[in-house]
Amino acid sequence: MARDKENQRRIAREWYARNKELTKQRAKEWAAANPEKRTEIKAKSREKFKEEYNAKNREWNKANKDKKASYQAKRRAIQLQRTPKWLDEDDFWMIEEAYSLAKLRTQMLGIPFHVDHVIPLQGRNVCGLHTPTNLQVIPAKENLSKSNKHAG
Repeated sequence: MARDKENQRRIAREWYARNKELTKQRAKEWAAANPEKRTEIKAKSREKFKEEYNAKNREWNKANKDKKASYQAKRRAIQLQRTPKWLDEDDFWMIEEAYSLAKLRTQMLGIPFHVDHVIPLQGRNVCGLHTPTNLQVIPAKENLSKSNKHAG
């Protein structure tokens, strides 16, 4: 019985090795046809391996401080470029208030909140501005799943 299972596994591995491209194509087709199921599976996997993922990120950040600093500097530069010169003191106050609100909600509710740009600063099809009217305070989980995408 055990020998049969080992033989079946060997045959399956050999088939997948010979048909990698077909397997990849089928996986892409399934993912396109089942976006909700794919999201659910990815979320479960992310939750299951959360500690390993976080440890791997910490390790990468420690080993690549120069790259991390470069990414952060690029983000700050883009934010500065996308901040219009015509903003006044009230606008800057409202921007600061958005970040204060995110911090307050995080402390009060115990889940992290982010200040999100409704129209992303670095979107693929459209780029927004760093202005009070383009900001919203949302749960971090929602913001991170959104990435640099614009719903409209």
